[in-house]
Order: sequence, then C-alpha cells, then structure tokens
Amino acid sequence: MRWMLIALAACGSQAHPAPSRPDLVDRFPLAKLDDRALCDHLLARTPDQHMISVDAEPRTRRKVIVSDLHLGPGTTDRRFAGLEDFYADTEWAAFLEREGAIGPMDLVIAGDFIEFWQIASALGALPAVGDPKQPRTGAVLASDQAASLTAIELAIAAHPTVFRALGRLLDTGDHRVVIIAGNHDADLLWPKVQLAIARAVNPRDPARLVFVEGVAYQHAGVYIAHGHELDAANRFATQHAPFGRDRDGRCRLQTNWGEVFVDVFYTETERQIPFIDNLYPEKAAVVWGLRDNPDLARDIGAAARAVDLLRVAQGRGLNRNALGSALQGALGMPGKERGPESSREVIDHVLDRLVNGDESTEALVVALADLATDPELETLRHGLAAAAVAMPDLGAARRALSQIDSASLGALRDRLFGDLMVNGATALMRVRNVDVVVLGHTHSVGGGVNRVEVARGRAGYYANTGSWISVASVAELRAKGITWDQLNLADRATFPSKLTSVVVEYDGATPRAPAVRNAR
Repeated sequence: MRWMLIALAACGSQAHPAPSRPDLVDRFPLAKLDDRALCDHLLARTPDQHMISVDAEPRTRRKVIVSDLHLGPGTTDRRFAGLEDFYADTEWAAFLEREGAIGPMDLVIAGDFIEFWQIASALGALPAVGDPKQPRTGAVLASDQAASLTAIELAIAAHPTVFRALGRLLDTGDHRVVIIAGNHDADLLWPKVQLAIARAVNPRDPARLVFVEGVAYQHAGVYIAHGHELDAANRFATQHAPFGRDRDGRCRLQTNWGEVFVDVFYTETERQIPFIDNLYPEKAAVVWGLRDNPDLARDIGAAARAVDLLRVAQGRGLNRNALGSALQGALGMPGKERGPESSREVIDHVLDRLVNGDESTEALVVALADLATDPELETLRHGLAAAAVAMPDLGAARRALSQIDSASLGALRDRLFGDLMVNGATALMRVRNVDVVVLGHTHSVGGGVNRVEVARGRAGYYANTGSWISVASVAELRAKGITWDQLNLADRATFPSKLTSVVVEYDGATPRAPAVRNAR
C-alpha cells in the first residue's frame, strides 16, 4: 500500500511535464545509470575527493548564503497536513531579484533546502530500523532514489515560484547557484533528484547551477557547510558517501538518529501541533506544551512513540550519540537521587530553566548525557569513576585522573563551555586555512557574526545563516505573557519569518567580515 501511494504521488506530480532539455540531461550523466551501477559509483567515493568540494571557479563574486528553507509538500494534500513549514515563496522571489540587481553573486543554499525527511516519513517510504531489508551490519538505511525523486517532485509542485525565481536569477546576470546537501536533504546527492531540480529551475546555462557533491564547499577563502556533520545526532556514518545497499541489493541513503527521531516521533507530533518546530529551543517548547496544554490522548501517544524511540536507540546503534540524544530529549539527569523532595526540586529547577531556553542548562544536560553514553568519552568516564572510588585517597584519585585521555576531556569541555558551531568553525579555519566559515543547521543566527581567534595574531569570522521558516523564541513569548492556547502559526506577529542570509563581500580576492542580513 505504501509503495502504491508513492507511485500515485509520482504520477500526480507529473501533471506539468518538465521541459525537454538534452543539455540538462547531459549535465547529469549519473542519472542514466541503473541502481546497481549507480551504487557502485557512489560507494566508491573517497574522503579526499568528496568530503570538501574546493571550487576551481576563477571568478570571485559576492557570496549570498542561505539555508534551512525546508520546502515541504504544500498544504493541499491531506497526507501531509501540518507538515509544511515554508510560506515565504513571494518573499524569496523578491529577495533574489533584489540581490541579483546589486551585482554578480554566488547564491549558496547551505543545506536543508528541501524537507525530504518528513515527506518520506508521511509517505511511509522509510524502512524501519528493524526492517528485514536493513543490512545486517553497518549503517542503517533510509530512502532510495525513487522515493527521493517522488519527494522532490512534490516539493517542486508545491513551490513553483521558488524554482522559477532561481531560473530568473541565473538568466539575468553573472550569477551562480550553489546547492549543498544538509541532513534533511542528503537526497540532493541523488543524480535524478539533481536533474529534477535543474529541470524546474531550467537555467539557460546549466553550468551555473552547481550541486556540491561533498559535505562542504570551499571557494575564495570561505568555507560553507550545513553543519550537521558537527552534530553527533545528525551526522551520517560515512559522511563523504552516505549510501549503502539493503539486503535486496537496492541502493539507499544512510539514516541517522535525527531522521529516525523525525520518522518515529516528530512527524506525528507536528501533525497534532503544527507549530512545534517553529518554536525554539524545541525542547523548551515540548516542556511548555506538556505543562500548559496537557492532552491525555496526545501525550499518551507521544509517550508511546518516545518509548519506541528508546527501544530503537538501544536495539541498533544509529550513531555514537543515539542514546544520549534520547536521554536529552527525555530531559533526564544522570546522577544518584538524594531523596524524593530534593530530587523533585532539582528536576523542577532544570525544567524551569529549559522551558525558558537556558542554553547553559541545556548544554549541561547534553554533556552529562554524552558523558554517560558516548563511546568516545569512555576513558573519561572510567577515569572519573576510578577517581571517585579512590577517594579519600588523593594520591590514588590523582593517578586515576592522570589516565584520562586529554582529547576526551577537551571534547566534554567544549560541550559544557563552548558553542558547538563556534568551536567547529574555529577548528575549520585552522585546518582549512580560510578566513570565513558559514554554517546553518541550528536555525539560529546567535550573536550575529562571531570574530574568533584562529591563532596568535590571526582572526577569522563565523556566521550562521539562521533559517527561512517562521520561528519564535519560547522565552520571549512567555516573557510577553503569551499562553500556549494563543499560539497560531498563521499569526506572523507571533511567528515572524526572519528570512536571514549571510553576505560575504571581497576586497580583491580577500573576503571581508561577513554580514548577517534580514530580507524583511
């Protein structure tokens, strides 16, 4: 039945046939391969060639970088009720026209352009972690190319203005469009998906539409990536080639903890609460909803899905931080209870801080969960345990602590005291010798542009692209006295679309400090 729905959706999406362009087809030769030959090619990718794509383009243009549009399947098909998040089609077209008129630019879409995860989940196209077709060993697998092609056709049909605007941009000046895959749209690595987008954009010169085959893109002193590769819960097992064969021999994308979370838990939750992923931090939104808007049937269903989520985490290691992410989502606090009253006070205090979006408290919960479960922190965990057992013998405790791996201690310190993206960007500037790093993924522009010390006497800049979906801060809404029952996604005063972009101008071949701009 699932595959019948997918086939019907594919037929429906072809109501307006794509233009016949042999030059476009020739641009994507891998789209002509059958499944086995394509998988052979994709699995042969190497980290040297496909981790970071260094652009050989000799021309240096102004870079305008966006991410996290999350184009969905629209609002007319009842199968996808509550799942569409992008409502800025008109604003997108105006944004491209305005930016294009300024002068030559590279428009870089840095991941999560398309919301493949929820479309595939709603279509039932994702095999469960325990599905018999899953490989016995190695990464757990998700969509095949056929399902991804169905999803992109649905998104194109729902948002024709977005793709036509890209075509107009490419045809009206010395511009390029560079598309990087994120975690929600790793499906952009399928050649038939790229060809479908190229047909929808229909550029006069196909070479100006560039699909990045690596995790990241580097050009003219600027490093751009989605950023999910820095996030343990959302990275793929083989980042440079996130593919595998199921037991039937079919080529599929790898999955990760984040996608399983969306499939098992989040899609159904968003159907019931359409604005849940428009609130940030999302964990604060969940706590707010549970406290202020209890619904027995909804909450029992959510609890059952959460239990299923924990079962999945324990049954198959999707990635090294799966169980830690589950504990984080459950707001658990590792540690020994000192009695019901003090324990309740501690939990209430943590929940109060989390519901108000306290980032330091959230980082502490995540770090504690990581410390309890992350294999990469095993030596740290054992060292701390040995030191605790040795007390009050200070000499023995010191010897136990001396055995701790400094790298794992540094990793935990970064999680406790540093922003993951800022830390990652700083490290990338050192390793890649670039001046600017731009990431997305978190949907938050944070403090704007971050000037960081890369080395003594050398500074660099990190900026986050934010997102184009309508978002609101839980802490700000609660400070204004807005209650849960007043939330309405259609209310743009409550849920504004910030429409952010990061712009990098150049002095000759040297990038200036980036600027974060709001398209409104």
